[in-house]
Amino acid sequence: MNPLIVDAIRHKRRLRFTYHGKLRLVEPQCYGIGTKGTELLRAHQLQGGSQREPLFDVAKVAGLQVLDETFTRPGPNYTRNDSAMTRIFCQL
Repeated sequence: MNPLIVDAIRHKRRLRFTYHGKLRLVEPQCYGIGTKGTELLRAHQLQGGSQREPLFDVAKVAGLQVLDETFTRPGPNYTRNDSAMTRIFCQL
């Protein structure tokens, strides 16, 4: 479990990281374990990709930064208790 991601969700702070060679700016929504046993992050993506609420494999995240920028509410399609995860560490 990555404490930086947990802290970012609890305090509604944006994250910046590289994923599949692209710099991403996201608002983290939910973090846990997926059906294949990998750590996953559901986030509202602001920059770096075309999907608005993608699921990121945390093992493939590089250069993770918790920013001083905050957000006030979840993304428009966010649903608690993400069905893609069998165990949730933290969620909005």
